[in-house]
Amino acid sequence: MAAAIVLSGQVRPLPSSLPLSLLLLLLLCCSGTSWGWSTSRGGAARECGFDGKLEALEPRHKVQSEAGSVQYFSRFNEADRELTCAGIFAVRVVVDAMGLLLPRYSNVHSLVYIVQGRGIIGFSFPGCQEETQQQQYGYGYGYGHHHHQHDHHKIHRFEQGDVVAMPAGAQHWLYNDGDAPLVAVYVFDENNNINQLEPSMRKFLLAGGFSKGQPHFAENIFKGIDARFLSEALGVSMHVAEKLQSRRDQRGEIVRVEPEHGFHQLNPSPSSSSFSFPSSQVQYQTCQRDVDRHNVCAMEVRHSVERLDQADVYSPGAGRITRLTSHKFPVLNLVQMSAVRVDLYQDAIMSPFWNFNAHSAMYGIRGSARVQVASDNGTTVFDDVLRAGQLLIVPQGYLVATKAQGEGFQYIAFETNPDTMVSHVAGKNSVLSDLPAAVIASSYAISMEEAAELKNGRKHELAVLTPAGSGSYQQGQAGSAQQ
Repeated sequence: MAAAIVLSGQVRPLPSSLPLSLLLLLLLCCSGTSWGWSTSRGGAARECGFDGKLEALEPRHKVQSEAGSVQYFSRFNEADRELTCAGIFAVRVVVDAMGLLLPRYSNVHSLVYIVQGRGIIGFSFPGCQEETQQQQYGYGYGYGHHHHQHDHHKIHRFEQGDVVAMPAGAQHWLYNDGDAPLVAVYVFDENNNINQLEPSMRKFLLAGGFSKGQPHFAENIFKGIDARFLSEALGVSMHVAEKLQSRRDQRGEIVRVEPEHGFHQLNPSPSSSSFSFPSSQVQYQTCQRDVDRHNVCAMEVRHSVERLDQADVYSPGAGRITRLTSHKFPVLNLVQMSAVRVDLYQDAIMSPFWNFNAHSAMYGIRGSARVQVASDNGTTVFDDVLRAGQLLIVPQGYLVATKAQGEGFQYIAFETNPDTMVSHVAGKNSVLSDLPAAVIASSYAISMEEAAELKNGRKHELAVLTPAGSGSYQQGQAGSAQQ
């Protein structure tokens, strides 16, 4: 039989003359990503453990700027156990109308979820071909949007419900062109192997300055280069070079834009019909070390998880789940993260589950839910209400159960793997439904009839479960009783 390998979801035959050493190298390089067992992320330090209770985190520090604020879920100069052990750093950014989040870059990859508002974001990817024409792409989900490209700087429009990928080292800025405040949650993966510094997020500001004595996380990086050096290197006057350093600027890192600066001319054209990528631009190599530069330059960095028609799981009586993995959003292969948007209706239950291959950061968008998390030693490490605006770290392998309260609960989960795999306990295709009844009966010392009830109780539902007493639940119970 001829040898073959799976690349980008397709089986490709290998030449019979291929040396064994090269075949082994291909397998080592590519097999992990195909199945979600990525090796591009370092683990937590050995002394770091999730042995204690987990906590629903809220922003601990707020750095105010002229036109908004950055709110940090971590303490300044102190370690937060859950965030540190998961290798996650999180901030919430609020940008006022006509506010500009100044250009910056980071040493680690991140995903951003747009909680509220709309705007435009600009990216610069080093080495990308200079382009001045407009190009229009879409995702094949029934809508498209435009890029305005100039000098290899790409501008994308975003809105509420979008996830935006932020590759490490790529300079970006963000502008709120709406009428209401823009709210965005950034989650950084500090343990990704792209980070060659210590396992912590560093923000490098290319503009901005703070008032003396004001606590802040980073400074304008140009302050560390002599103004005369900058003047000579950039071919500008000393006055402009000193302005670049922003030594007298106290507006912070989010500033108000003046109308005469012409930001309205940067707006991408409004969305129209659906477009698809040219096939040559979506062939993303499975081996992350061999990513083709052209593909990186052409990739979309924004994808919506708001729309119902994008849901992977939908129940009219319980809610929906939208998973954003590298198969839908190829740039996630680069940033090595993924996201899951969950909408639970009133009293609906998320089937208890664990993540095979990732830590998870659950951020409450709207509403509230009762959440329980269990560790490997059978201890309840979290049992509380998770509310909008709070962040909960769920370690890899921990069992998490969620039940919506009040008018329901919406959350976004940021995962530290581009193709997260989960195992549910209840419902169709779950652990219990897959186990033979004899194994269940022997494992829990129950009768075969009770084992059948446990196995089939929610077999008509998938991942999101209707409340007990609802029509859908009673129908499932009736079906189970007939087995």
